[in-house]
Amino acid sequence: MPRTERPVQLAPGLLVLLGTASAALVLTFLHSASGWAAPAILALMLTIGVHPVRAWLARLGAPEWLRFLVPLLVILVFLAAMGLALAISISELISLLPRYSGRFTDIVDDASRLLARADIDTSRIAAQVSDLNPANLVPFLQTFLNGVVSLSSTGVLLVTLLVAMCLDATALGHQIAALESEKPDLVRALRGIVRDTYSYLKVSTIFGFLMAVLDVIALYILDVPLPLLWGLLAFIANYIPTFGFLLALIPPALLALLIDGPAKAVAVVITYIVINFVTQSLLLPKFLGGAVGLSVTLTMLSLILWTSVLGPLGALLAVPLTLMVRALLLEADPDKAWAGRLLTGASPRLD
Repeated sequence: MPRTERPVQLAPGLLVLLGTASAALVLTFLHSASGWAAPAILALMLTIGVHPVRAWLARLGAPEWLRFLVPLLVILVFLAAMGLALAISISELISLLPRYSGRFTDIVDDASRLLARADIDTSRIAAQVSDLNPANLVPFLQTFLNGVVSLSSTGVLLVTLLVAMCLDATALGHQIAALESEKPDLVRALRGIVRDTYSYLKVSTIFGFLMAVLDVIALYILDVPLPLLWGLLAFIANYIPTFGFLLALIPPALLALLIDGPAKAVAVVITYIVINFVTQSLLLPKFLGGAVGLSVTLTMLSLILWTSVLGPLGALLAVPLTLMVRALLLEADPDKAWAGRLLTGASPRLD
């Protein structure tokens, strides 16, 4: 009888090592290519985000050129509006900060005297804190503003990729549907990427907008300058898990401290905490938990990983990227359902 050769079975430990090595190579490549990889991933996420617009036009029987043009215009108008609002707000901040340079110096001196009474050496601390003088922040803000206003190579690349992806979106949907009979698990995973990414972007955008509006109203009531800028910052930072709240809170709290002292700063902090608790801790999980299904630990690790690999854009894209990786590595293979339970606390959704 002819001998049938059995496939070689690798030890589980060796499989883990090979998988870790492969992941390290991919992440190293993405880090070295972050200049184009990050805009490409952002373009993909934005294209997925307007998928319902494309589907709605298809149901209306709109021609293909309209299904390409309308979603593209939605994305470009959104990006242009965000960029314009950010540029105007930062220019106002640049003109405002130098007025409070003296106030900042007084606060630092008062704090230094209090610490000196407690026999704490404040010389090194004072030297480091002095670098945060509002007047010293103006050149950095001016550089950032110039980057926002000018159409950089990254912006050109992003728009080019958006055009290409919007052109290919309809055809790619047909190709995926045709592949379903041969690769049902893979097609299910790809559709899961679109579904979960869109759900995350939709819910995060709605609640980010709600939180930003409440922050703006509260800052108007508290008479903190540039409430629209801080509302815009809160909206953008909402896409950054965990640390986004602190990123949105610190600038207006510091500005309130410079203008009216600790009482106003504490009022801003308490207001932000209450708004964040209501929107993010009470309301958001009821809508977002089923769409994402990522554990807190995995979310934190995702934020650290993708930020280190892709830079600031990685922080904004951490959750969608993790959803994509989970779908491709776990949902595409039903045998890996056990890994989904370990990573997320529940089996990946395969419906």
